[in-house]
Amino acid sequence: MGRAFNTAFSLAASVVEHSNRKKAIKRIGKVNEANRNIQTLGSTNVDQLLPSNYQMGNISISGGNLDVRNKLIVQNCRQDVSVGIPTLVIHEGNYGLEKMLQMAFSGHRYFRLINDANPYYDPIFRLNDTELGHFVSDAAPSDHPIDSAGALYVKALSSLLRKKGITPYMRMLAGCPHNSINSIIQNMEASGIITTDEANAYRNDIMAGSNSRADIEYFFHQIELESSVLAWKSNLSRCTSIFECILRNGVMSIDVSSCTKLNQLSLIATEIEHCSRNSSPFRVIVDATSIFGNEKFISTLKNASSSIMWTISSPDIYRMIGGGQGELSTWLALSHRAILFSHGIKTSELLSAELGDYEHIDVVGSKAGNSNIGSIGFHFGHNSSYSTSSKRERVLKPEEIEGLRENQFIMLDNYTSLLSQGVII
Repeated sequence: MGRAFNTAFSLAASVVEHSNRKKAIKRIGKVNEANRNIQTLGSTNVDQLLPSNYQMGNISISGGNLDVRNKLIVQNCRQDVSVGIPTLVIHEGNYGLEKMLQMAFSGHRYFRLINDANPYYDPIFRLNDTELGHFVSDAAPSDHPIDSAGALYVKALSSLLRKKGITPYMRMLAGCPHNSINSIIQNMEASGIITTDEANAYRNDIMAGSNSRADIEYFFHQIELESSVLAWKSNLSRCTSIFECILRNGVMSIDVSSCTKLNQLSLIATEIEHCSRNSSPFRVIVDATSIFGNEKFISTLKNASSSIMWTISSPDIYRMIGGGQGELSTWLALSHRAILFSHGIKTSELLSAELGDYEHIDVVGSKAGNSNIGSIGFHFGHNSSYSTSSKRERVLKPEEIEGLRENQFIMLDNYTSLLSQGVII
């Protein structure tokens, strides 16, 4: 009887202990979740992540599938249009994105689609002579620089063309007969198109920039070779530029086919830089697999003035920027909002480190006692003791990022320091 009573008492005590232990562990689990601080959004739409009538800063979109990234880009454009922000989209042969942009903005007051089939891009057509000279000097690659004297040379070429009633454009300057410039000046002087003083001024500028002539020829040759989107003489009436898009508060898409075309991308970056000095805010969206290697373009975005807001979209942000952990840290830190989908284990590891860590509480149990007490096998005489210990753990482990389901995302908002998780439907 006494033994039975002891066994029953031990059973009751164990049940109470187990119940209290479960409650304590549950409370600790809630503390861990609170420390982890991830907001659950559940199923959501792209317009909830990038809401209209709300001006947003820089955005990073990485991972997942192409379709969901395209939807986010188009919604980003809608968001900008709703608050009057002109938007430039630069992409690498993303025809699905082009179709979605056409459907969304075909009725917009200024929407231009620039690609191989629509070669209407010309950044210099509406510049004056001085602006054109500086533009070419700024756009020249670092291994073939064009100095201020070279800018004078280009300015003189531009002015001579206008004297003949011709508006300079990129493809025309690429075919300039440099060996005949002095003969052209002489003929224009003889025919009275320019005065003797003007002719001498042109000769002086051409002579001053003669050392840059090879670099000028190289610049225009490479641009023409790389860029199939430049306007031709036959379609100059429809030519446009980034400046024109911003001036008309429009939306423009440029298919660069590949960001490895360094001179073409530098040309676009130079126009973006020039526009940032003289215009109201605008957004540059870059959808690419990689921009690594084009320092000018990267610098234009990374060191952008308050006039430029950017969005970068890629299957893998780490590979896109081509840098180490420090580069990834910089881009994420510059992002107002980062929307991250599933990635490979390498990038998941780097992203996990960037998303930070938290104080995690572990419950540690130990047992001691007489294993003979409790004849029915529950061993109630054992004395259990539990203690807690804390350690730093990643808010999101690499395997959690790698294992995100289709369209499941993590969103980091640097304005609020809030981390969210949800699924785009």
